[in-house]
Amino acid sequence: MMQHWKRVEPTIVTKVGYRTLVEKTFILPDGKTSSYTTIDFEGREAVAVLAITADKKVLVARQFRTGPEMVMDELPGGFVDAGETPDVAAARELHEETGYEPGTLTFLGTANYDGYSNTKRHCFLATDCVLSQKPAQPEDLEFIDVTRISIDQLIRNAQAGNMTDPGAVLMAYDTLMKLKEDV
Repeated sequence: MMQHWKRVEPTIVTKVGYRTLVEKTFILPDGKTSSYTTIDFEGREAVAVLAITADKKVLVARQFRTGPEMVMDELPGGFVDAGETPDVAAARELHEETGYEPGTLTFLGTANYDGYSNTKRHCFLATDCVLSQKPAQPEDLEFIDVTRISIDQLIRNAQAGNMTDPGAVLMAYDTLMKLKEDV
C-alpha cells in the first residue's frame, strides 16, 4: 500500500521570472532521500470559473500558451489575492477577464493543478452571466481573446486537451448535461 512520504528540511525557495520554485526533500519508502522541485509557493490558491451566459454559451479566454506552443481555451480565473475568499476571487477574475458578472456562482470543488504544483484550484460554475463592461486591459505580455463557445465545444476541448482547465469541466459535467437539455 502506498504510504505518505516524510518531508524533511531544508526547503529551498527560488524565484525564476514570475514563477516560484520550491525544492522539497522527502524520505522515500526505501529509506533513501530525494528532492523534488515544485511550482508556486506553498499554500497558493487560484480559481477557475466555468461561466455560462443566459443563452447557454460558455465564456473562454483564448490564449497562446508557451508550454505546448498552441492556442488554448481557458476558463477565466487566476490567483486568490491576500485577504480574498475564493468566491470573491472567482467573481473578480471573471469580471476582469471577460467583463461579465455572474448571475449565480456555485462552488464545484477544489483540485490540484498537477503533481508538481503547490497551487490548489477552486472551481466555480457561474450561470446567467451578463456582460456589464469591456474586459479589463490584460497585463503586459498577456493577449486574450474572450470567446463564447457551445457546451458541446467546451466538452470536446476538454476531451481533446485543447484547454487548460478540464478538471472544472468534469466537476460540472452533470450540470452541463442538464443545461444542454434546456437549450
